[in-house]
Amino acid sequence: MKLNIVLNKKMLAVFASSFLLCGCEDFLTNDHPTGVTDDDFWKTQDECNSALGQCSVWPGGSYYYDAPYMALMHMEGMTDNLHWAGNFKGEIAQIGNGTATATTGGYMSDFWSDFYKRIRRCNRFLEHVNTAYFIDENERERMIAEAKTWRAWHHMRLLMYYGYHDGIPIVDKSLDGDEIYKGRNSVDEVLDFINKDLDEVIAITDKNVFPWVFDDSRRSRMCRSYALMLKIDVNLQFKRYDVVKEACKKFFALNEEAKSGGMGYELYYDPDMSNEDTGRHYSGMFTYVGHKNKEFIIYKSSGASEAWFRNAPQSLSGQGASGVLKSLVDEYETAEGVALKDLPADERTKFEHDPLCKPRDPRLYATVIVPNDNTSISGFEYKPFEDGGADNVGTVGAVKTGYILKKFLDEQDRPHPSGGSLIYPYYRYAEVLLDYVECLVETGDWQNPDVEKYINMIRNRAGMPNMNKAVYNTQEKVRELYRRERRVEFTFEGKRYWDIRRWGIGNETMNGPALGAYNPKTNNYVRLENRTCTFPKYDAWPLPQDELNSNPNIEQTSGW
Repeated sequence: MKLNIVLNKKMLAVFASSFLLCGCEDFLTNDHPTGVTDDDFWKTQDECNSALGQCSVWPGGSYYYDAPYMALMHMEGMTDNLHWAGNFKGEIAQIGNGTATATTGGYMSDFWSDFYKRIRRCNRFLEHVNTAYFIDENERERMIAEAKTWRAWHHMRLLMYYGYHDGIPIVDKSLDGDEIYKGRNSVDEVLDFINKDLDEVIAITDKNVFPWVFDDSRRSRMCRSYALMLKIDVNLQFKRYDVVKEACKKFFALNEEAKSGGMGYELYYDPDMSNEDTGRHYSGMFTYVGHKNKEFIIYKSSGASEAWFRNAPQSLSGQGASGVLKSLVDEYETAEGVALKDLPADERTKFEHDPLCKPRDPRLYATVIVPNDNTSISGFEYKPFEDGGADNVGTVGAVKTGYILKKFLDEQDRPHPSGGSLIYPYYRYAEVLLDYVECLVETGDWQNPDVEKYINMIRNRAGMPNMNKAVYNTQEKVRELYRRERRVEFTFEGKRYWDIRRWGIGNETMNGPALGAYNPKTNNYVRLENRTCTFPKYDAWPLPQDELNSNPNIEQTSGW
């Protein structure tokens, strides 16, 4: 496989001064006689630390301006949660509505080259780190563990995006000559490789090398809990449920040990006990109130920094690029814990026409601003169907669906909508709980007491009643409940895209009209587009055309 990178020759990929000062140069082949060679570079602990920094990248939550330009909350426009209307990153809408082609480009091409570039950096680091002088040998071992974890993360993302059924090339060393033309390894081979790297670092028990989690000043570093979380996630996506169950059990056990030292994870509860609004326990996590809480396992500082600018409408100094879909709004239960689909037809219609007609799951109010809402933003009442109004769905800069994405909006960002510092979470402790529940249900152990226990923990924290065991009394009904819980709990946190694929519900959820809010003036729901995604084709993305042109040993993704 060519991997869109240069051959690894003897010379080191770096312009010395700029790399050492700012760490922003890639490892490029340097054949200039005054260039810095491998023999010159890999000498000190500081140089190795600079090189390790080039291996890492966490995606953004909202759109930002650094490669690979990932924005996970906007990428839910590729799901039935969101309609993406931005005048940039149009591939989001194309993947979401089924009009993408093998040459669409954007995300679909960029991730391939970017992640393999970082894999190469990990491999070069691992091949040279032992030649350097380290003041502290624990630091050498820590960096090696981090590099292996990053290599596993990059392979994991490539497998999920480009190899869901076909696999991807495994790259475990720097490549020379014809080695760059690699074919795909099978899905199982890639999973085994990823698990091997992760298991090696999870097995490190020396807290001075690879602790459960680093302190706040070093939270961007890979650590034992991060590696275990990645193992849980990647194996879940490919239904290795027995592997996931054991990994979750290990996570629970090690986390309990860490709690004794104040470094464990737990569900977030707002510490202001004088506030009777139970919904704040959920909503607070995604505002400055709950910044850096103990539920967030892996997160990106300032990862949601432009959430206000991208998601709020123009009337609130935003772009209105993200529009929540009716499909998601209808998933939130009544406050009594009844799913809308289980209500009598006339009562369900009332909720669909007016989501505020009766109390709902508090997570709805934390996630979406619905028509006529006047409590979410101070001095603002949302009127998407007011003729001539600034927020009318047909107005430039207005949200096109009639439902505003509220999650990650904090009024502290209102005066400087593109300059916030909100955290974006990739993994939360609640996800470990629901991952474990899925494993129990899907392996036939749906009556295990932990299923009810963990579902209720998450529901109760959100202000919802316990699961109704008179209703959820079969494997299929419990599956229905945990899937709904997962959707409303983690919406816009980058989970729905993979849940659709893992559960095989793409043809059901990603075809037909994409609808927004009910417009009382037309007596119809806002209709955004007609989606025509074909699965399993849309389970994965096509390879970049440049890769196919240059690499005779690799085949295009199935269906493309």
